[in-house]
Amino acid sequence: MTTSKSASAPRPLDPLKHVAVERTRLKNGVEVLTAALPHHARCHVFVQLRGGPVHETDETWGLSHVLEHMVFRGTKNHKDARAVGLAADDFGGDLGAATYRDRVTFDTRCDPDGIADAFELLADMLGSPRFEGLSTELGIIEEELAELYDDDGQEIDVDNASFRQVFAGHVLSRSIEGTPAGLRKVTKARLDRFHTATHVGGNLVVTVAGPVHHDAVVAAAKKAGLGRLPEGAPPAFGVPPTIHAPHAKDVVVIRTDDAQTSVRLSFAVGGFVDPTSAVTAVLARVVDDGPASRLQQEVIDRDGLAYTAWAMSDVYEHRGVVELAGQVRHDRVAALVEAFAEQIKRLAKAPPTQAELLRVVRRATRDARDLLDEPAGLAEAVGKAALFAQPFDLDEHLGRFAAVTRQDVAAMARQLAQAPRLVLVGLPRKKDVAAAREALAGLRELD
Repeated sequence: MTTSKSASAPRPLDPLKHVAVERTRLKNGVEVLTAALPHHARCHVFVQLRGGPVHETDETWGLSHVLEHMVFRGTKNHKDARAVGLAADDFGGDLGAATYRDRVTFDTRCDPDGIADAFELLADMLGSPRFEGLSTELGIIEEELAELYDDDGQEIDVDNASFRQVFAGHVLSRSIEGTPAGLRKVTKARLDRFHTATHVGGNLVVTVAGPVHHDAVVAAAKKAGLGRLPEGAPPAFGVPPTIHAPHAKDVVVIRTDDAQTSVRLSFAVGGFVDPTSAVTAVLARVVDDGPASRLQQEVIDRDGLAYTAWAMSDVYEHRGVVELAGQVRHDRVAALVEAFAEQIKRLAKAPPTQAELLRVVRRATRDARDLLDEPAGLAEAVGKAALFAQPFDLDEHLGRFAAVTRQDVAAMARQLAQAPRLVLVGLPRKKDVAAAREALAGLRELD
């Protein structure tokens, strides 16, 4: 018997052994990391801190997101948003920021000789925001929030609705953006107190990837002001919400006038510190990772049930979720839910093939290699690992993928089948909702 070249195991990631990741903690607690990519012409700087709803309470809900916006509106040395933007242009920068459920990020590309200038601007933004123009920025955020609600004030965002069910009673059930009512309570004083508590040295990780030398980057960080940020510890884990904290339901239907119904079938899993996290990731990739995966081949290409459908694992430190999602015509909701449930049911009854597991490892290996060509992705990955005190070792990460067995995936699928959560946002027919409930009941009945 011969084995085709396409079915062979992926080659080891030899190039990664030449990526030197170095780390220094400044006196005020700021961690500075570098990932040397000498063959690149540009650098990328990523600053990350713990934040978002995982570290918020009912009183501070949404403030991480508001603060992420406000640091762009002016600093001690840059009077307004235009001045901040011009300062970035001067060093070849392109500022970006994002609030996630467990962290906040600020990043910019820069020329190799502009790292010190990038540090100077970021230190000024994070350490000395002016909080001018708060009412204007709140109006902008209100427009952002408007996308999550219909004309009657009903929240219609399928992500937020799904997380409320999967993580009911947990900090992850809070949305990133907060609520319109909470936004109206934001004041400069509240924002300043929140900033003082969270933007401290012990909560900041700074990573630079590109043609860099670690000692020079550390020296630039100290000189630029990152080393002068106030000391302090990371924020405590948040408190579970007491508002908007319903009991979890198997099926939630949010009726809103849209051309399609958004379908989200979700299953709670462990976080990235959980020893089964690699199994979770492999299962999601078996279902949907590339054009040859099951979801693409069967639900889309063979049955034509949807134009848009996908599966993924979304994991945080201690908790996570596996999601199967799509958008379909209202009269196809039941068929899509049944097809999603069948994906989990089949894996629970019959493990994936060894060829499927090998394909997952090959694609994960390619994703890892891509980091060598993406200073931004590498800087974020290295910094995120440090932020949550996790090792950064892509070879070890891929080794855990390769160690997942067919039986591991089947056992995980059986575990998922015990607690499915379904959210439908649109105008599904009553008989389709009933059929969807039956599909979920069939999952739970698996041995």
